[in-house]
Amino acid sequence: MGPLVMAIVACTEEDKQFLNKIGVKDSKQVVVGKRTKLARIIKKRCPYIIIKANPSEIDNALLLETSSLNLLEADLSSKLLNRLLNKFSINVKQLMLDLPSKNKEDYLNRVKQGLDSDSKKISLLAEFKADENYVEVSAASILAKTVRDASMKTISKKLGVDLGSGYPSDPKTKTALKEFFLQLKDNKVLRLQWKTIKNLENDLEQTNLFSFSKK
Repeated sequence: MGPLVMAIVACTEEDKQFLNKIGVKDSKQVVVGKRTKLARIIKKRCPYIIIKANPSEIDNALLLETSSLNLLEADLSSKLLNRLLNKFSINVKQLMLDLPSKNKEDYLNRVKQGLDSDSKKISLLAEFKADENYVEVSAASILAKTVRDASMKTISKKLGVDLGSGYPSDPKTKTALKEFFLQLKDNKVLRLQWKTIKNLENDLEQTNLFSFSKK
C-alpha cells in the first residue's frame, strides 16, 4: 500500500567520498534513526529530486498492455533526471540507475525516450543492486525510503489506523489489511493490482458468499 517513491542525487567525487565516510549505504542496511539523519545531511550537501507515484498510477501501469511497473520506473527515472537538470545548474556526465528489469537495453531505451534534449547527452548506466554498490544510488535510496516512510505515517494518522510500513511482510500492515480492507480501498491507499491485495479481495468475496449461503 501507499506510494512508490523514487529519488535522484547528484554527486561530485568529493561528495561520494564524504557520503562513504558518514556511512551512507543502501537504505535497507541503515536503521531508521540513522537513515533520517543521513537524509538531512544528503539534502544539505547534494542536489536532489524526489518523485512519488500514487497507488492509482501504479495500478494503471500494471493494467495497460503497453506498460508495466518496470516501465513506470523507467519513465519516472526520465522525469527525475529532467527535473534535476531544470532545477540545478550542474554538469552531469553520467547517471547510474538501479536496474529493476532483466533486459537492461530495453530499460535504458525507455529511459532515453523520456529525456529532454539536454538530458540525452548524459551517459546512462544501469546495474542490479546499484543501491548497494554505488554510494550516489545509496543516497537516493535513503531519500526515497525516508519520504515513503513519512508518507505512510501521514496516511496512518489521517485514517486513524496504524498501517506500519505498508509492505506485505510487516505484521502491522497485515493486520490493517485484514481489519480495515474496505476503508483502505475506499481511501485509495491500496495498490489494487498487487497479488497480496487481489488475494485479500478474493478471500473477502468468498467469505461474503459463504455467509450469504448460510442465511
